Amino acid sequence: MGKTASIEVRKLAEGDLSWVLPMDEGSFLLAWKKETFLEELSGRLAHYYGLFEGSTPFAYGGFWLVAGEAQIMRLAVDPGRRGEKKGLFLVASLIEKARELGAKEVTLEVREHNLPARKTYEHLGFLSCGKRPHYYADSGEDAVFMRLLLTNM
Repeated sequence: MGKTASIEVRKLAEGDLSWVLPMDEGSFLLAWKKETFLEELSGRLAHYYGLFEGSTPFAYGGFWLVAGEAQIMRLAVDPGRRGEKKGLFLVASLIEKARELGAKEVTLEVREHNLPARKTYEHLGFLSCGKRPHYYADSGEDAVFMRLLLTNM
């Protein structure tokens, strides 16, 4: 059996934007600008993490933690690494970080037609709680609101 590189999860810093920005552009129709990421990284409610295999980054994600609720704001996996269950590892890592910081629940919105992402969230225990009509400005697509309670885990 071959040796696999260990995965490191670490807090993002401004220097990480050199790889985060291109990954964001390759993942979203409406990519965030550098200024948006800088505001997020310096916000007292925001917690953003990068995932690395060796020294190579392959994903990032973050959440806001307010009154015990971790609201996942953004996450992306390197397009060349999709299909390797890296998204599952990313979301599981964010859940664990939120739990460590005292979150009692994790919430997120996901595009209604993004079935691979929804399946990943459901696999981790998220439940659909409703829809947010015409949530996404780029397409007018509905968002599915999902929630994971951490108190029973």
